[in-house]
Amino acid sequence: MKSFLEYCPDDKRENPAHVTAALQQALDAAAAESGDRTVLVPAGRWTVRTFFLRSGVTLFLSEGAVLQPDPDLREYPNLGQGHNKDRQPFHLLVADGVEGVTITGGGTIDGCGELFWEGFMPPPNDYFHKAKKQRISPLLEFRNCRNLRLEKITICNSPGWTVHTFLCEQVWIDGVTIRNNMHGPNTDGLDINGCRHVTVSNCDIRGCDDNIIIKATVDAGPSEHIVVTNCILESLCAAVGLGAETASDIRHVAVSNCTVLNALRMLQIILWDGGVVENCVFTNFTGQAMTRRGTDRAIHIDIQEHEKEAPELGRVRNILISNFVCRTRGRILLTAQDGAVLENITLRDVVLDYPEVEDPSYTVPRDTSNQLSNFSPEARVARAAVVADNVKGLTLANIVTQWPADAEKIAAPMEPYWLRRVEQFHLDSPFLTGCSPAE
Repeated sequence: MKSFLEYCPDDKRENPAHVTAALQQALDAAAAESGDRTVLVPAGRWTVRTFFLRSGVTLFLSEGAVLQPDPDLREYPNLGQGHNKDRQPFHLLVADGVEGVTITGGGTIDGCGELFWEGFMPPPNDYFHKAKKQRISPLLEFRNCRNLRLEKITICNSPGWTVHTFLCEQVWIDGVTIRNNMHGPNTDGLDINGCRHVTVSNCDIRGCDDNIIIKATVDAGPSEHIVVTNCILESLCAAVGLGAETASDIRHVAVSNCTVLNALRMLQIILWDGGVVENCVFTNFTGQAMTRRGTDRAIHIDIQEHEKEAPELGRVRNILISNFVCRTRGRILLTAQDGAVLENITLRDVVLDYPEVEDPSYTVPRDTSNQLSNFSPEARVARAAVVADNVKGLTLANIVTQWPADAEKIAAPMEPYWLRRVEQFHLDSPFLTGCSPAE
């Protein structure tokens, strides 16, 4: 193990250019060695610009070590714009086409997000910070990597997306803590995009946008064989999500044993493109969906064209959700716009605990989100605990709804479920027996 400070004289350690050059020199030298290929970042706060990891090298961030970005983006290499504004050309850490890379040690990467924001969004979203036109995002960018490990580090205050794994295989993310501003612009935690054989475990992720999101963007391939387990999550968007970018397929995903402190959507599967999401299992979730936004959803599955000129609607099939407990005021939405269908959806052993009840006829028209079943107009305002629209093969088994004590005072109380164009509906729950679905 060799400290990168061996390449940085004492009088140069306050200069981001010299610190970055020393860190890069240490990483390059380690990659050329045949023995221990570990680069040590000792305790202290170190300001750097973009640096690149090399194959076979371990970056060891000591406890008390903090890497933070120089805010002057003119000094960063332009690595190309991604498919949307959150995939900027600027990153703090980049691994491209490498194998056998590890980041560990108990230290911290601080993205200093506030340096890349300006003011707040206009109403009604005026509690969200507004990003500058150019910023660092994703903070950590991994492209075309194999055998990648992130272990026992803290990442905080990301200016945008935090960790983006793109076209990677054999990825292990374990014991990582992410602490982002709860009102930051699009501060996703983990974006897993076009990746295969990924395990995420024992992570604690909190931030404004999606905590763990699995994508298949237009420039990526399928995302397959992904496991997420034993995580603590908090978000003003989705705690765990698949999509909405699904130009390719997402399949064979297993998510288990997650607790959600709070989220707008505890679990979501949303398709904006023509891909397929299939063969996914979600089990042992507990938590809360009660944000200030008001249009909270315990579970949301949706297929929509997303205002495309020539839309190709995707497919969702073979989804199993079980052992799911959520404290919420909102609903479970299972929707596909006309021309699409959800296939073989099972909800089993689900508890919805309602301390209060949302009135979607009031909250939904006032919400500007494009992730609110926007092309299923009847369903998005339907008053029911479980709303299903265009589903073929729907099983509801042991769905328990616990209404507030004064539910009888609600002018238009929610029904247990509401159905439109649902085929092969199987109801296996005494609690819901005898309830009439909507016409």
